[in-house]
Amino acid sequence: MLISSLSHGVSNYIIIILLAKFYGLAAGGQFRLLLSIVSLLSIFTLLDSGKVVIRHLVMQRPGVVRPLLVARVLGAFAGLGIGVVAATVFHWKGDELWLPVLMASLLLPVTYPPDLYAQVNQAKKQFRLNALYNVARYSTLTLLVLVLALRWFDVMSIFAIYFIVFAAFNIFYLVLCQEAYEPSNPDGKVFVKETVQLSGSGVFPIILENADKIMISYFLGLEALGLYAIGVSTGKILLNLIKPALTIYFPLLVNRRVDASILLRLFVALSAIGLTTAVLMKYYFAHVLGAEYLNAYPVAAVIVGGLGLYFVGVISYYSSVYHKDSTIIIPSLTNIISSLVVASYLLVAILWGGEHVLLLCAASYPLRELIKMSIIAILSRKVEPNAKPGVVL
Repeated sequence: MLISSLSHGVSNYIIIILLAKFYGLAAGGQFRLLLSIVSLLSIFTLLDSGKVVIRHLVMQRPGVVRPLLVARVLGAFAGLGIGVVAATVFHWKGDELWLPVLMASLLLPVTYPPDLYAQVNQAKKQFRLNALYNVARYSTLTLLVLVLALRWFDVMSIFAIYFIVFAAFNIFYLVLCQEAYEPSNPDGKVFVKETVQLSGSGVFPIILENADKIMISYFLGLEALGLYAIGVSTGKILLNLIKPALTIYFPLLVNRRVDASILLRLFVALSAIGLTTAVLMKYYFAHVLGAEYLNAYPVAAVIVGGLGLYFVGVISYYSSVYHKDSTIIIPSLTNIISSLVVASYLLVAILWGGEHVLLLCAASYPLRELIKMSIIAILSRKVEPNAKPGVVL
């Protein structure tokens, strides 16, 4: 799973750098902005349905995939419509992003809904298969961008081709998923209801994940976004290891809670690793990426320095989602409240951050984990006052 997750993050990271090297920082900013736009459109595809799939497959309930797949495809058409409108507005304003936004929007129903195959494989502990799928997909996409850049394709055509190939991979992988052919479970409506509820609250963290990029592009321009994207992507390379590592423990998280003493020890160890990496990372920026990207180093350092906090935040959230005795209301309210707080912080940072604005935006990453943990702890005491204490995994 580490390889599987890294392939995604590293691919986007390399593509941003390739675009910046061949076409300038603004092109890297355009790619990052485009990914944010498509990510916001994907909200309508009920992205948190994968969590419901994992939970019920682990509990050995068949027929989970089909009703959720149908619901995701239907929801995607809403995103498609909004995307077409957005592409029309971009075209009317003379923004060249209109073509890839239109292409990604038209492909939305066959791009994100099929990726339920990944959660099916996780529930079945087929981590190597997911790794193989992701390495094949993202290495192909990265190589594709490199070849097209070497042949000096225009940037917008590269973006459009990127989404066509991305969708083709997801469709192919879903076709290979046997669970997609199972008849719907009689409780399919219940699964869809759970998905809508969880995904509804999941809208907020998705918006938050992309809010800093959209705000920076609007207030500071695409070159600033390109520099910020390189810093964030570099800093998140280690962070991207956390979630896939924890997917191995999803079945355990359904039945057990995590012991606080273990979390504390891991927090200290990972914080030390993160801070050490932050110090060493300056050499990478100065001598590998090049001096023109050195201003992105503080952004990367702040993010990777919060490695320990990120780990504790993620596992606390996962436990609130997957544990059999937990209620959906806790992660749902956590998503809403934390997103509103951090989004407000980002707006203040961008409007009044001055020369430190990018650094302050980067600080939102460890801040959001701290806020989420605090909210989960408060809500757990109120909603689950009789919950059993944590158990060592």
